[in-house]
Amino acid sequence: MNKHYYVKIDGIYCAHCRTVISSFIKKADTDADIKISGNIARIKSDKLTEAKIVDAVTQAGYTTKKEWICTGYNKWKLFQIFEFAGFALLIVLLRFILKSLLGYDILNVIPVIDTRLSFAGLLIAGFLTSFHCIGMCGAINLAVSKDWKKSLLYNGGRILCYTAVGFFAGLLGKTLSINQTLLSVIIVVLSFFMIFLGLSMAGLFSVSFNHFSLPSKLKTSSVFLTGFLNGFMPCTPLITMQVYAVSTASPFKGALAMLMFGLGTLPLMLGFAFFQNMLAGKKALLQKILAAFILLMGFAMFLRGLTGLGINTDTSDSKLKNWKTAQINSEKTEQKIEIDLSYNGYEDFAVQEGIPVTLIINAEEDYITGCNNRVISNDFDFDVTLVPGKNEICFLPDKNGTFIYSCWMYMLKNKIYVYED
Repeated sequence: MNKHYYVKIDGIYCAHCRTVISSFIKKADTDADIKISGNIARIKSDKLTEAKIVDAVTQAGYTTKKEWICTGYNKWKLFQIFEFAGFALLIVLLRFILKSLLGYDILNVIPVIDTRLSFAGLLIAGFLTSFHCIGMCGAINLAVSKDWKKSLLYNGGRILCYTAVGFFAGLLGKTLSINQTLLSVIIVVLSFFMIFLGLSMAGLFSVSFNHFSLPSKLKTSSVFLTGFLNGFMPCTPLITMQVYAVSTASPFKGALAMLMFGLGTLPLMLGFAFFQNMLAGKKALLQKILAAFILLMGFAMFLRGLTGLGINTDTSDSKLKNWKTAQINSEKTEQKIEIDLSYNGYEDFAVQEGIPVTLIINAEEDYITGCNNRVISNDFDFDVTLVPGKNEICFLPDKNGTFIYSCWMYMLKNKIYVYED
């Protein structure tokens, strides 16, 4: 009768590691059913013992102990859930602190390339993603990372592909930008991929990806092409960046965004042979933190998509005394409100129901980006591209309540509070 073993293993940092471990366990029992999620292996076998499992894992070059093996039930799963929830809670707390003190939302990590911080932001996004890249393409990185010439050719091909895709994504953005409903649906679909990726990276369930696996001796002539083709992998963080490239609605900006993102992945990818030893004991922790971050980013993206579809997910109470209020003329035929554009979005304001509104947005050229340059409201039917100077938007608030207006990607959101006379 098959026994169920749940084994915690240290030193796992990519799919290649899981393949190696599985192969050594299979040597001890060819009929064993093995699934490895995160750093936990689930093994079904009627021949293996705890001692044999420890020996097989050790021979494969990884670490486990008899105390790390449980049978019958997976006690590690509960530990993983609590650990993951803890990391997510810390990120939420950090987000709250940064947003309260600096007005910066870390869940809107996809930056705009028109700001001074954009290049740094894209590089950081690429660097964080490179930890996931190692997991997805561990074997191919092992094959090329010890030869600098091959590594440069491989990564050069990969980044060239990113840049080319960014160019065409930006070109596509010119078409997608006129269809907000389609864009909102894409955002919602991608949010599910982000949530799915975060949960799988945390090891909370098993998921099979098609990983690249190449022989250790890879011909130099084929390395560049392999790297270029690698850029078409169905990788969730990469797809997310490609969607951002679409949001730029510019072939040049889309290509530049993907180029900077690709350059951000270079340090870890080029130095993989060195970093694999340095990160052997730390990558699992980094991956769990990144998994929690990606999960929360997925939820934030999901809420943005719902906003674009006209579903207001903000249940907070609105108090008129806390809002900038429109000035109504003596005849009560018009009300005006003036706000300033910033990197972080627009401003909340209040208007009276039934009186035409003239909204003036002061937009300094340095503050206009590829995201906030277009402001929309599905509730009051305005969609305006901002230019440097004063921008007038006229609308009629014909219903009371709290409504969202935002940038066209729904990343930067503010509120319009409409009160009764």
